[in-house]
Amino acid sequence: MTHRTDDRTMHPFALPLVLATMLAGQACAVDLSGTWRYEKGMDYDGGAKVAAPKSPWLQMVNGSAAVSPTCFVKLRKTRYLYSTPFQALLKDGVDETTLDGYLAKHFAFSLKGGPDYYEADIDTDCATPLGDYLVTDKRLLLPFAGSSFYSYVRSDGGTARPVDPSIPLGGRKLSQLPFSTATFSHLCAGIIPRAGGVPQATDKCAPVFYPYVANEKDADPLAQLIGRHDYNKGGGNHADDYAPPFASKLHPTFMLLPPLKDVLLVRVDDLEGGNDERDAMSGAYLAIRNGKVTDQLNEGCTIDDAYACVDRDGKKRYQLRDNGKFDKL
Repeated sequence: MTHRTDDRTMHPFALPLVLATMLAGQACAVDLSGTWRYEKGMDYDGGAKVAAPKSPWLQMVNGSAAVSPTCFVKLRKTRYLYSTPFQALLKDGVDETTLDGYLAKHFAFSLKGGPDYYEADIDTDCATPLGDYLVTDKRLLLPFAGSSFYSYVRSDGGTARPVDPSIPLGGRKLSQLPFSTATFSHLCAGIIPRAGGVPQATDKCAPVFYPYVANEKDADPLAQLIGRHDYNKGGGNHADDYAPPFASKLHPTFMLLPPLKDVLLVRVDDLEGGNDERDAMSGAYLAIRNGKVTDQLNEGCTIDDAYACVDRDGKKRYQLRDNGKFDKL
């Protein structure tokens, strides 16, 4: 005989309790997305020197992470079991309670209650395999090499600083520093929605990236400045058939970076793609001051939190100054 439980026989307090429990579980989940700044590294035994990671930053977008300028991984959330990320320590007799005391003392990180746990698909370009990610709201812990740890803390990427009132953001949100063209290309560009082949503004890459798209019909002065700028005159790569974009019926994708005093730094990319008639422009940084483009940098470098243009080898090549110019270093 088949027995059926009718919903009408459920205790009146049961359903709200179930829903509350589900919502509480969802509320406890920590969103990894954002910029994380390297804090420190230590080895549990204290004997081995732990070298700092290649990059002092981690940036995470939509379930993927940029670990370095050449290392990108996909993350999958899984059930936390002490024996998975800390198997080597467990074999050495270090139980969860003991490790929790160590982590609380040295990293202000607790394993109690079970942190959110993610495993990474390691890319072949990742020199240091960082496969385990444990996260609380403000701190990220990466165990590696059996008994070593890196810790990272959340960063607002400079977006929380006051913005000079003379800068016309037009209600747009700021993307975070450091701004890496490689990270944007790997983690964000491919998920930007399109309509009729034209990229559309989105928050799918938030809070690291907030891509916007300039349209000739925009009344906003910033969009007009970006869309009518002559990138070819500014030395843009493959910009002769692109610039000015509005005259070519094109729509620049751009991101606003935290301003340097009254200088707004904008990254502009040509995401409508090249074809038989033209090559896609390689992208450029614009410095804007007092409503005018004061300089254009045609490099695929990373702009760090000190407004330096840094190449993949970590060499600083240009520096943005508060006069709106990029000085070559």
